[in-house]
Amino acid sequence: MPGGKNNIKPTDGKQFSSEYQPQEKWTEKKATEIGNELIKWLNEKDENIFFEEFLYLNNNYQQKLVSYLCKKFSSFSTLIERAKKIQEIKLVKFGCFDKLNSSMTKFTLVNNHKWKEKSETDITTGGEKLTSTIKWGDQELKI
Repeated sequence: MPGGKNNIKPTDGKQFSSEYQPQEKWTEKKATEIGNELIKWLNEKDENIFFEEFLYLNNNYQQKLVSYLCKKFSSFSTLIERAKKIQEIKLVKFGCFDKLNSSMTKFTLVNNHKWKEKSETDITTGGEKLTSTIKWGDQELKI
């Protein structure tokens, strides 16, 4: 019974089996080449800040592909982390020298690089919650 795209029959071509598997399209070598090209691109010009521009706009890689390669190859994941750090450093550097809009720089650092406003430091507790015990009749209440 025909099936699949254009009614492909089981007798057409080779069937997938434990003996026959197609070659892996994305190898670690190809993935690290992409990662190294990304790092090179980020370092070429000051305007090359957002690594997603290189991956998704300039080269039309799919987000799922980048995620897949990060999970499959730790070497590629390391290069992506390096690209994120380069982006963070460039944002801070250019934000300090007024080359970028400070509000957008702050927005990007907070949302993409886990920055946050430094709040007042509580010297007395070291960040731990204070608990107090109050006696109410024969009961103790912790607040």
